[in-house]
Amino acid sequence: MSSTLRSTMIRGALTALLCASATTQAQPAPPWQPQRAVEIVVGSGAGGGNDRNARGLQKILNENKWLQNVSVLNKVGGGGTLANTYVNGHPGDGHYLVFARQGLLSNHLMGRSTIGPNDLTTLAMLTSEPSSLALRANNTVFKSLPDVLERLKQDPQSLTISLGSTRAGSPHLMLGMLAKAAGIDARRMKLVTFSGGAESMTQLLGGHIDVAAVSIDNATPHHKSGALRILGVSSAQRLAPLPDVPTFKEQGYDVQMSGFTIVMGPRGLTPAQTAYWETLLERVANTAEWKRILAADLQDWDFRKAAPTREYLRQQYEITRGLLVDIGMAK
Repeated sequence: MSSTLRSTMIRGALTALLCASATTQAQPAPPWQPQRAVEIVVGSGAGGGNDRNARGLQKILNENKWLQNVSVLNKVGGGGTLANTYVNGHPGDGHYLVFARQGLLSNHLMGRSTIGPNDLTTLAMLTSEPSSLALRANNTVFKSLPDVLERLKQDPQSLTISLGSTRAGSPHLMLGMLAKAAGIDARRMKLVTFSGGAESMTQLLGGHIDVAAVSIDNATPHHKSGALRILGVSSAQRLAPLPDVPTFKEQGYDVQMSGFTIVMGPRGLTPAQTAYWETLLERVANTAEWKRILAADLQDWDFRKAAPTREYLRQQYEITRGLLVDIGMAK
């Protein structure tokens, strides 16, 4: 074989090798997906709205065979701080999710938690829901919302009020706004918390507390059964399933506020991990079953992807700062 031919063959082989190498390097990395069991962590007790949402998500993932090795873990404590801390203890691990609520913002602002919205990885917003004020149906002392507020104005310590699972959560902030509108000293009110909205309802029905400020989904079944009376809701207009319940605003109190449910992961998730969960959660949010779950609990379908959810949290963080000053819980 001539030297010229040999050189040509070598150059051809090298060129082919380089092209193959370049092609291999240009191949995109395979998309991320879970490789083992996934935990959805909830910061309140079983039976409450947050827990029902998490288990509804688990059920839809399982029944559609989109993701079947999923468990729901209740870690109650600190208004969600225990759950957030637990999930954030697995940095970069996309197998852990937490259902974040108002406590993520409030606890950080009050210095009760070192974990704020920027310390977790935002994945998607799923729902928003109004809060309510309720009392037992057989309470003959108070006939209306103004009756309750007038008593509290005279003596803020005269009634025991449950806030669900946490202070400075959405129901507490709603109550603070209501107190301010009615001229009540919100810092002096007698407030208690339990493991979640479900236990608050049990305590109210049992006569152990006087009033409950809770998410609307917790109070609605008992209102419909006739055991409780919802005195008002913090929505912009009356809710279709509760046409007999007036808003706070139509009763003369300019109070409008919604809580949120946002799914977050631990710090340090990659763009591929974020994209996986964002896409899957949007898929769930658009199912008829998920919309039925929300409608049953009077929650609003309010899906937002990661980027708009981060902006929403930024805005809510500043709003929460001002409300915490009003109820005397600012850091």
